Amino acid sequence: MKKKNKLVSYILVLLLVLLSFFGGSYFEKQKIKSSSYSPTPSYAINQNLSVVEVSDGDTLKLSDGKTFRLYGVNSPELKEPLFEEAKAFTENLVLGKEISFEQEDNYKVDKFSRTLGYIFIDGVNLNIELVRNGLARVVLYEKRAKIKYQDELLSAEKTAKEMKLGVWKK
Repeated sequence: MKKKNKLVSYILVLLLVLLSFFGGSYFEKQKIKSSSYSPTPSYAINQNLSVVEVSDGDTLKLSDGKTFRLYGVNSPELKEPLFEEAKAFTENLVLGKEISFEQEDNYKVDKFSRTLGYIFIDGVNLNIELVRNGLARVVLYEKRAKIKYQDELLSAEKTAKEMKLGVWKK
């Protein structure tokens, strides 16, 4: 009788393990499907705009009067360490220069009415360069779809962390 109960227990445990494994795999696949992004985001590529002011590392004023916020990154704010360095880095790269930008389909303007996106100067992605140099952290939102440059941003952040650059210096 004890052997029979033990055998039934082993079978139930094995069944639970298998159900957990396959159930978890199914839900993980569903999670991946729901978080994937559209392979063709809409681009608002503007070649006739220039940067007239830099507020901080990730916020700029464009020649059309709009405030532009770099998407997917956050640089130090006023009175935080490396604020001046991040601002100077952005100024050196884009101030007074003609830029182009790209936007995600679903995230074009933030709650402060700032235009959101990725700034390019001579083909260089400012968002990624700030992160690569340790002057911004990657910011991703759990419930949102994968963003266009997410892999590149995360790779740049990993490298900056490994090299202990900027905000990762400790």
